[in-house]
Amino acid sequence: MTRRITRRATLGAAGALMTPALLRQGAAQTPTTVTMWTFLDPSRPGGRETALKRSIESFEAAHPSIRIRVEPQVWTTLGEKFVLGHNSRNAPDIGWVNAENMGLILNTDAAADLKPLIVDHWPAGHRADLLLPAWLDSLTVEGRLLAMPIMASTWVLMVRRDLMKAAGVGDADLRTWDGVTEAARKMTRDTNGDGQPDVWGLGIGLATERFSVTPAVLAAIGAQGGLFGDACRAQFANPAGARALAWQADLITRHRVVPREAVAMTSDDAIDQFAAGRYAMQIVANSRFEQIQRTAAGWNREDLGMLPIPNWTTERPGPTLISGWSAVVWRNSPRLREATRFVEHMTSPATMALWTDPGAQVPMLRSLLDTPAMAEPRNAPQRQVAEMFGASGLAMPGQCNWARTLADFNLATQQVVLGQRSVEDALKRAERATQDRQ
Repeated sequence: MTRRITRRATLGAAGALMTPALLRQGAAQTPTTVTMWTFLDPSRPGGRETALKRSIESFEAAHPSIRIRVEPQVWTTLGEKFVLGHNSRNAPDIGWVNAENMGLILNTDAAADLKPLIVDHWPAGHRADLLLPAWLDSLTVEGRLLAMPIMASTWVLMVRRDLMKAAGVGDADLRTWDGVTEAARKMTRDTNGDGQPDVWGLGIGLATERFSVTPAVLAAIGAQGGLFGDACRAQFANPAGARALAWQADLITRHRVVPREAVAMTSDDAIDQFAAGRYAMQIVANSRFEQIQRTAAGWNREDLGMLPIPNWTTERPGPTLISGWSAVVWRNSPRLREATRFVEHMTSPATMALWTDPGAQVPMLRSLLDTPAMAEPRNAPQRQVAEMFGASGLAMPGQCNWARTLADFNLATQQVVLGQRSVEDALKRAERATQDRQ
């Protein structure tokens, strides 16, 4: 008993003497956790998810004192939630924001200036290697770089080549919006004879939540070069906008190549229906190509094709809008240094290679276009989109809030389809709603 008590006392005394040192050592070994909001979940399957997972693993291996905690969010709310978090002093260290919502960031003081933290340390020639340097410029306000591009995307016309072939439709037939209408008519099919189409010529999601770009938006931009004038003044309640909106509504009411249920369908719902074989064509972000191939049901994934956005005439292609995701570092983050290090890593040439392969994203560096991997057939879609950017790339003004403009167009289309408003009235209300958010 005496030996046991003496041993305990000895251990207790030693522990008391060692506690301050151990605490200091333990504090030094405790990793700093950086929180990041993104729409990706690195624990799930998918090319982009795998790329993010590998990027995090390589960063944490090189920086054992830092851990990255990903908190997946609904993609349409990321920009708005980041600003709300900033206002309540509870934002994540890093937030992903898409181009449509970037105006929410650029018009606030939520973001840290990444120019002195990252860009000023780039090696010579790195900027010249960027595929889209204009995108970096659009994220700069008064010399301050408030976000760092991660992955570029755009909207393309995705098609089922097997259905095109069966209907006698070729790529040249889809260069104009009127050509799309005619091709959609040919590919709308009632396969079981019940009087209702089983395959519709074109898929559109017209809900005002979880929305994306629709044909009418692209048709209006293609006709006049954009949706905004000076100082982000909304300008689309005009003949160009009216033609685009009326045509989109007619796809449902007159041509009957889009199902009426589209008025309540989100963009994600429409993409799921396209993958399930219900639509022959759809305007979709090119970044969804791999996902649609992976989830294709009832049709050969190799029949998925991608074409440039149509225009009203064949004189020039429609707009290839520069969109995609950028990383924003919260300016009030107590882990600003660690968060900046990860953003720098996530946008480095090594990780850019991961976003391209296995991420299946458009190469953000010109040098990646010349790698052996990009010469493989499986990466042909990325090369194709890079060519589209070169032929008709168009960046919307970074400080203009245009994410909800897509919802404004959707609501206007709903109102026309349901007979609630005329094209002109619906468009005027949509323009006013967009202007009120500037």
